[in-house]
Order: sequence, then structure tokens, then C-alpha cells
Amino acid sequence: MNAFYNIIIISAIMLFSTENTLSQENKTDHHENKHEFKHFRIAVTMGHGYIPSATTTDSKLVVFPTWGLDAQYWVNPKFAIGFKSDIELANYFVDIDGTEYLERKNPVILSLPIFYSPYGRDLVFLLGPGVELEGHEDFFIFRMGIGYEIHLAKGWDFTPEFVYDLKNGHINALTLSVGIGKKFKINLYNH
Repeated sequence: MNAFYNIIIISAIMLFSTENTLSQENKTDHHENKHEFKHFRIAVTMGHGYIPSATTTDSKLVVFPTWGLDAQYWVNPKFAIGFKSDIELANYFVDIDGTEYLERKNPVILSLPIFYSPYGRDLVFLLGPGVELEGHEDFFIFRMGIGYEIHLAKGWDFTPEFVYDLKNGHINALTLSVGIGKKFKINLYNH
């Protein structure tokens, strides 16, 4: 549990200190490159997940590391479609119906959310369906979350995010993560 709180504290410190330091650079970048909108974003995330109904043979409190990969296509500065995947690096049992437990070993989550940024790619909300793949049983998931992109130089960003998953219609999962992303433009036509 200490690692979970450490991630929260480190993310908050980095969010507030980096935003103040880079605010002048961000304003310059946005004004100079306003005409060059970058539709694509790829990010790698790492974080910690928590499932209240999960247990292990050693503990009733299960906090586990996660790694993820995100790919987004921004139609405009407010809307995107994307692919968001995570792997939970843990072995645990999840309560199915109050009497039965199902074992989960390093499940992989694949989702296809829609992203919405009301203020133009800083504060980003996500919402969409997905699936959790695992050797014993696969789960349908519904995923929603919020992130904040802190823009760095040359299209790079740092993004703390909070994601909630509803697995199999009744299993709650929470993930707090940080991501390093890169925005870019692909020229499909050679001129």
C-alpha cells in the first residue's frame, strides 16, 4: 500500500512543479505550432492497480503494478478514438459471487475508448468498452478515466491518470498511473 501512496504523492508533486516550470514554454509552443495539429499520440504508462474484492494467499489488500500502452487518433483538439492496453503484474483471486473465487494471473486489458478534452488536450476524459484476457476466464470491462497532459517540448508529454474499470459487471478496479507520450503527424501524401 505504501507504493500506491508514493505514486500518488510523486504524481502530485510532479504535476504541480512541472506545470509551473513549463507554463511559459507551453504557451510559446502552442502559439508557434497552432497550424500544425498532430493527430497521433503514443504513450507508455506505469502505475498501480487496486481491486477491493481481490485477495491473495498472503493478504486481503491487493495492490499491484501495471504497465500499459496507449495509441490515440485525435480527430480534432477535443475528440479522439484510441486503443488502451494494460497488463496487471500480479496473481490474485477475485470474489465472483461472495462464495466463489476465481484465480487471475497477469491479466491483460484491451480497450477501445473515446477520448474527450473539453479544453483542447490538457484535461482528458476517456470512456469505452474492453476485454480482460486471462487463462482461466475472460471478462468484459467498461472503462472510464481522467488524465492531465503536461506538455513538454517537441510533442512529448507527461500524463498522470486515474482509471476505473468495471469488470464482468460487478468487479471494481482502480488504477493510478503516469504516462510518457509523444504526439506526431504522419504525412500520408508525399508532396
